[in-house]
Amino acid sequence: MIIDTIVAPATNIAQQALAIIRVSGIDAFNIINQLLKKPLKKQRSVNFCDIIYQDRLLDQVVITTFIAPKSFTGEDTIEINCHGGVLVTKQILEAIINAGARMALPGEFSQRAFLNNKINLLQAEAINDLITAKNLFASQLAVRNMSKKNNIGVKNIKVKLLDIISRIQTSIDYPEYDDIDGSSNEELLNSIDELSKIIKTIIFKSRLANQSVSGIQTALVGSTNVGKSSILNCLLNEDKAIVSSEAGTTRDLVEGEISFANFTLKLIDTAGIRSTENKIESIGIQKSYQVLKEADLVIFVLDAQSLKFQDEFLTELKDKTVITVVNKSEILTNQEKQVILKKNPEIVFCSAINNEIDELINKIKDKYDHGEVIKSDDLVLSNIYHISLLSKVENKIEIAYNNFKSGYPVDIINVDLYEAWDNLNVLLGESYDEEIIDNIFRKYCLGK
Repeated sequence: MIIDTIVAPATNIAQQALAIIRVSGIDAFNIINQLLKKPLKKQRSVNFCDIIYQDRLLDQVVITTFIAPKSFTGEDTIEINCHGGVLVTKQILEAIINAGARMALPGEFSQRAFLNNKINLLQAEAINDLITAKNLFASQLAVRNMSKKNNIGVKNIKVKLLDIISRIQTSIDYPEYDDIDGSSNEELLNSIDELSKIIKTIIFKSRLANQSVSGIQTALVGSTNVGKSSILNCLLNEDKAIVSSEAGTTRDLVEGEISFANFTLKLIDTAGIRSTENKIESIGIQKSYQVLKEADLVIFVLDAQSLKFQDEFLTELKDKTVITVVNKSEILTNQEKQVILKKNPEIVFCSAINNEIDELINKIKDKYDHGEVIKSDDLVLSNIYHISLLSKVENKIEIAYNNFKSGYPVDIINVDLYEAWDNLNVLLGESYDEEIIDNIFRKYCLGK
């Protein structure tokens, strides 16, 4: 049982119209009543009150009360709407702490909601995902995951897995009953294979979703002076990188971020790749190669004036998603463009100097706009930790399937299936390591 009472600002401490201070715990009413002339009754209510501390009026506030278990945390909870000055908010917080509350840790309100079974782990992480969402896709998926849709999806997998485990366990415990429906080796193999395919589909969609939510690492690469920095500035609609006709201007990495409706690009403008004796420029080029290794998407920029395709360099990128862009296309005729497209139909043209990059943007959208992923009611995870847990589940089920097919005894098969079951329980938060749970909730903002 949690015995201490916590307090934290639910809004930034800043000069603003209003601020919200949240108090939760077994002594919430006793603590706040020390600061009021007329004590609050322990019932759900909205009250206009004077906050008084050391015989001095701190502020006139609106107090909303929630009674356990009918609150977000599952505890008695009080929310104070005060005026939003920095000083007044800090004074009220200090008064509440001196009256017996403890300053909450980041994410502690949500952690208490989880520990009090008000939300499961999928819902808890979705709250933080909504707060940190960078695009419409991320916010829609987070809202969806805050509901019980994903909870139901994981529980449906548990039901199917439990059915398989039960059928195998029955054949182990009661070998004489060999005519139980669905207990033949062929039927069990089909059930395990079907479940494995369902989970693989979920993992595939979830990885697409995670990429859209967390951001696509995108490297702008190419020779010097082909217009990489101009394209970066054009995409960001700001002068983030220095643009100059002098080759080798970009000697360090320049980063920026742009969000579309269904995905976010984390853009990195790299130093132009060429042979150089300049030590500083060489360091920048080495960094460029490191960025390439980590990039999800490579935008390979060519200059319409020279069109050096650098086939050797492209060979190094064969395992990457690459979009080849011919910049400065304003100097090319339509006939010249057609000749280039015959050699490489996937090339796109842009003119950064004229702010003409729609063709590039549309190409990126073709590859990374996965909005259809959340249009169905299928289970979709966006959190990499959850995806890794589900991958462990699928791995154990696949091992069980292969071992069963190879003629292993059924009791060995069930060992792997039980491990898959344990990972599903961790995914829902029905069993957990306290250190891992603490680490998850510490990522949250204060007051949530």
